[in-house]
Amino acid sequence: MKFRDFFLINKRVFIFIIIGLLIEEMLVSILISYKFSTPEAQKLPTYDKATLNLWINQIEKNNGYEIVILGDSVVHGDNVESNKTLPIYISKEINKLLPGKKVKVFNMGMAGASPVEIFFLVDALQGVGADLFIYDINLGWFSRKETLEHRSLLELKKNLSEQKLQSLGIEPLKQTDTPIEEWLSSHLFNHWKLFQYRILMNYWLFGKPLRQKLEEAKNNPSMLLPFTEDKTQEILEMRAPWSTKNWAGKLDPTKGRVGDVYLSDNNAQWVLYQMLLDLVNTRKIPMIFFVTPRNYELLDSYEMVNRDTYAKNLSIVINSAEDKGIPVLNYDNAIPNDLFVDTIHPLPKGNQILAVYIVHDLINKGYIKR
Repeated sequence: MKFRDFFLINKRVFIFIIIGLLIEEMLVSILISYKFSTPEAQKLPTYDKATLNLWINQIEKNNGYEIVILGDSVVHGDNVESNKTLPIYISKEINKLLPGKKVKVFNMGMAGASPVEIFFLVDALQGVGADLFIYDINLGWFSRKETLEHRSLLELKKNLSEQKLQSLGIEPLKQTDTPIEEWLSSHLFNHWKLFQYRILMNYWLFGKPLRQKLEEAKNNPSMLLPFTEDKTQEILEMRAPWSTKNWAGKLDPTKGRVGDVYLSDNNAQWVLYQMLLDLVNTRKIPMIFFVTPRNYELLDSYEMVNRDTYAKNLSIVINSAEDKGIPVLNYDNAIPNDLFVDTIHPLPKGNQILAVYIVHDLINKGYIKR
């Protein structure tokens, strides 16, 4: 084969590769646009930097009235089907009452998010143009020993010095990429959508990372079917009413009760909560907190809550926010006890009731103008 013929063949291959990449980029963009046509239905399936930035960028580019709901698994919606989360019900209720406002609701709940995670999220989200942020306060997170669980949040914005992070018990991120890897990331990979969102695409297309799905399929071939992980016995049991489950040995007051926490400068969660309040206050971020409802019937049955201590600490948390001009809506007893899957996660009907309370208070108290 002559060199010229070899060049022509490789030229065709090169053109096909370019066309394939362009088609792939177009398909990824179409999928993202389709997904975010209903942002309230999009749960963060993973918390890597690229996925978090995609949510932030979608909030920033969206037109109209925007509400961003922040919080832990109660907001994220792990314990209910994906179409029955709190943000979805809030979106339905508010657009029913204010149809002309065309409100878009974004779910930025993160399972396991404490006040520390919320501080870093709000810091990254300030300036995106959202009209209102809503955050669920869960007093239980103030007793978490690990300061920061989702370390990818440190990659979003780097406003705290390494010394400050270490003083809070957070190990700063270490630079591990070589100069060549950094150059490839900034000049190539960060502009290649399929590579950039490869982790997210695994969840959107397969329900979980493909490698994990294939590994599980070795023992259970049915796991190869789309989104079968939502129908496993474990998931179905998790989403069942709490009264159908055996709680013996699962709730142990000797390992700590709800509300038994010291809110002092020695508590990193409390320190970051104060920093969150200062951030919202000084930057005039439009934000409202609400207290997460609890299943007191189950908690009391196993002596998992000291009502007096809980009420005292919750009052301190609420008053600290209100002193900074942040309204707090208290829904501590808003949901009937039978509408939970455990001590704190509501069933779909519970989410629906809570959403109605939230939306009506937002409108009636003037936090959202008609």
